[in-house]
Amino acid sequence: MALKREYGGIQPCIRLGMFRIRIPFIHFKISGPEVVTGLMNACTSYGALAVLISTLGLDPEVAYALVLFETACYTFNWLLGESSICGWITAAMAIIVIYLETLPEGVVRLQALTAIQLELGILFIVLGATGLSKKLNTLMPPALKGGIVLGAGINSVASRLAEGGAMDTATIGCLVGLTVVCLLMFSQRIRERMAYNKVLNLLGNYSFLWAVLILFIVGGVSGEFNYQFSGQIIHIPDFAGLFAAVSPFSIGFATDPSIWITAVPYALTAWIIAYGDFITVQELGLAAVRDDEHIEFDTNRTNVICGIRNVILSLFAPYPALAGPLSPPYCIATYARYKESGRQGMDSIYDGAGTNLIFTVIGLFIYPLYEASLAASGALLVVIMVVQGFVCAQIAINMLRDDMDKGIAGMGAGLVVARGAAVALPASIVMYLLLCSNHKIHDDYQKNKEAQRLEDEETARQLAALTARMAAAKKGQIDDSDDKKPEEKKE
Repeated sequence: MALKREYGGIQPCIRLGMFRIRIPFIHFKISGPEVVTGLMNACTSYGALAVLISTLGLDPEVAYALVLFETACYTFNWLLGESSICGWITAAMAIIVIYLETLPEGVVRLQALTAIQLELGILFIVLGATGLSKKLNTLMPPALKGGIVLGAGINSVASRLAEGGAMDTATIGCLVGLTVVCLLMFSQRIRERMAYNKVLNLLGNYSFLWAVLILFIVGGVSGEFNYQFSGQIIHIPDFAGLFAAVSPFSIGFATDPSIWITAVPYALTAWIIAYGDFITVQELGLAAVRDDEHIEFDTNRTNVICGIRNVILSLFAPYPALAGPLSPPYCIATYARYKESGRQGMDSIYDGAGTNLIFTVIGLFIYPLYEASLAASGALLVVIMVVQGFVCAQIAINMLRDDMDKGIAGMGAGLVVARGAAVALPASIVMYLLLCSNHKIHDDYQKNKEAQRLEDEETARQLAALTARMAAAKKGQIDDSDDKKPEEKKE
């Protein structure tokens, strides 16, 4: 039985520096509904299979082992103290894949991917351990950030909708999947009705899952996906074969210095894309707080944990989607259920997040799920990347403040698409310094600094209010009946 948390306290854990170690059944309980969503999450984890097989040239069985190993690293999130559900840095994958495809097939691509992911992991850890991530973000003007994010979004769409790709070979499956996910995620008519329609709320909260399931069904019925099921239910991957095929300890690290130098702008680009997710994770958590539990938010710890995941992957199983802090659909759904159901429905946020990530990994051992995903892998990746392109465009445009920002960001995005991040990042910096006046450069920095100050103040205000509510609750000044189910209040 899990240790019980006092009202308004922190969920029991083992403190180790900035980390809060929590072990299933001891420090948190398994949450039934999140068992289901975790198994759902397993479906989306196969989204990069097409890239692993086509771009990295991996055998399907090796690719299967790589997906499982990468997903198993999600567990560092709850193990070390994060309350969110982590995922990929999806938008960065398109940029990285296009760069890798300019290199000779085989070992060189794996070594280049190792260099990018290792440098990114070290960057995450250094910025998290020193607290410099906010300062670095403040130094970057909106034109630069917007151009990178917009270029990543355009690349996400262009790379998957090119002629001869899955859109041509599995047209019906792709179109149906895209229609379902875009309607459920972005349609204003549907989103407006979710607040009072339970069916639409369920569909909208797990929009990507329904899109994947319908894609599987329609693609199979139309004959576009050739499902070949072996009859095997549980399958243990060949991890030894995986490490022999992809680990730099087996195939060697890149000896060409240009590989490591070229990796730097790609690592920095991935960090810029991921930074917005760090903010989103904290905002989602703060919006879902309850009086009965104090959730510790620490962006430095989030950076470090992402760094640990990326370093481990780079050394044993480099992964083109990288390791990011947020899986939006499942994180949003879990926080919403935590807020709405109260302590009786989900005792701790760590029950929900931990259960989801544990059963995501368990779900990957269900072999028919892999076999279905393998047949539909190209179409699955189209849906993931097009949705990512839509979101990146929204984020990038909202970053821009004036016409100069729009022009530089547009040029930067074009450079990302045409020449990759290795050229786009330094070229965008030079363009910004040449075209912008000293006044604008100073003004951009001051506005970034002010925006960061306001963000920090708002976070501090919300945390202070949360602390005050916790203290009042402990003194009995807040009725803890709010944490009971509605039917229990009536009794």
